[in-house]
Amino acid sequence: MKRENMMKIVKRMKRALTGLLAALVVVIMGAGAIPAQAAGGNVYTCVIHPCYAHPVTGVIEDSGGEASYATGQGMVDGAVYTTGILELTDSGEYYLTIRMSLMDYTSGHSFWVQNVGDSDWSSPAVGVTGNGTDDNGATADVCIQVPSENCVVRGSMYVEPMGRDVIFYLYPSDYTAGNNTDMNATIVTAASGSGSTSTDTDTSTGSGSSGSGSSSTDTSGSSLQSGSGLPSSGSSDTETDSGEETAAETPELSSSIDEAATPAVSTDTELSDAQGLSLSTAEEDTGEADQGSFGGSRAFLIGMAVTVSGLILMAAAAVIVYFFRKNWKRWGGGYEDDDE
Repeated sequence: MKRENMMKIVKRMKRALTGLLAALVVVIMGAGAIPAQAAGGNVYTCVIHPCYAHPVTGVIEDSGGEASYATGQGMVDGAVYTTGILELTDSGEYYLTIRMSLMDYTSGHSFWVQNVGDSDWSSPAVGVTGNGTDDNGATADVCIQVPSENCVVRGSMYVEPMGRDVIFYLYPSDYTAGNNTDMNATIVTAASGSGSTSTDTDTSTGSGSSGSGSSSTDTSGSSLQSGSGLPSSGSSDTETDSGEETAAETPELSSSIDEAATPAVSTDTELSDAQGLSLSTAEEDTGEADQGSFGGSRAFLIGMAVTVSGLILMAAAAVIVYFFRKNWKRWGGGYEDDDE
């Protein structure tokens, strides 16, 4: 009897333990939905300027060099869309989202950033916040943390048809308040000064964006080299009372780049006008070669004329000699020989 009672007690304990474990699993799963402070700030639509040369210095780092400026600029124009968004958080952080095309033909994307006027580059946080397609294949929305709105982004990617890495640049300008694109604003999820809270269960849909894009967030970015990765929404340190919103003016943003710089020497016409040392030497050599060719032709013509004239004279002399020999006896020359 005692043994049976012990077995019943053990079974009851097992059942109780199983129930406790199940309850613990439910609690742990529910703990994933942690309320977080939404990142307040402002979102701007901006113009993106793709550049093959550095937009400030005009320097070309790509191995194609100045001779490939027109081709390189055309390739960059085809790979980078000219519209983007800039997110400015209340804590003063800037996140630029650009859309890149030709993703089926490029890989190994990496980015560096600098303020306009700086000489050094820094490695930013980078992440893919949306995917899509266009006439050239796959596209990707790339969010890059930049130091300010007055910045330059340096990019590098491996272009499969070319079989090498290509270096390019871009910079934003012409900011207008609001998101007028179909790209997701993934960092700023609340209006500037807002203290509303949000649940951090799924940040892939880009809630709070005025765009209509439904691309899912993929911060893994296997083809993108990232610094520390983009922060998820809810990283803002702004704290206000729940349910209260403070109206704030939208800061005006601008870029100091009026027009992108182009290489000092980028076309054949500019090269000719420059009249550099090597170019002047080349042109002189070309002139001498042309003169030599013309002089050789003239000498050949003179030689031919002299030769033909000599042949004519020789032929005339031969005719005269033949005429004299034939008529020598008639002219009495043969009698003198006979007398002797």
